[in-house]
Amino acid sequence: MSREQLEQMILDCYESRKEIKAYLDFFMNPDIGKLMEKYKIAISREMARGKRGYSKARISVIRNLIKEFSSFQPGFEAETELRVYALSIGLLAETELRFTDTLINGITQLMMQTLEAADRNMVADSLLERLTAMLDSPHSGTRYFRHHLRKALSEFAPQ
Repeated sequence: MSREQLEQMILDCYESRKEIKAYLDFFMNPDIGKLMEKYKIAISREMARGKRGYSKARISVIRNLIKEFSSFQPGFEAETELRVYALSIGLLAETELRFTDTLINGITQLMMQTLEAADRNMVADSLLERLTAMLDSPHSGTRYFRHHLRKALSEFAPQ
């Protein structure tokens, strides 16, 4: 393609697809805090979905939001922060809504994947302390859910 054709294609994509517009806007004016806030709100909304005391949150949507956030390449710390936020919001939502086993297992997997990534980046110890403090709080999650997550944490073996 010629330079003019590429420019026209980029302009057409920018005008027609909001995902491409958001991506290009971020790279023109990168504001990780603003981007993080957008994804935190989306995760909070998803975790708050419920009907008659039962959660309607979808772990696949939460994973996709985290993956989408990661596509902006905000850095390991920001990605970890969003993942920990998702875990903390999950704990808070679980006190109000009954979670399905699929959602519980998905949140557990998210926690373990976050720990594995932290281990690869040599910060697993500080993340373990942070997660343990979250799970020790009686105000976050039911006892059953916190016990389930603590058990998974106890099986984590740093490399």
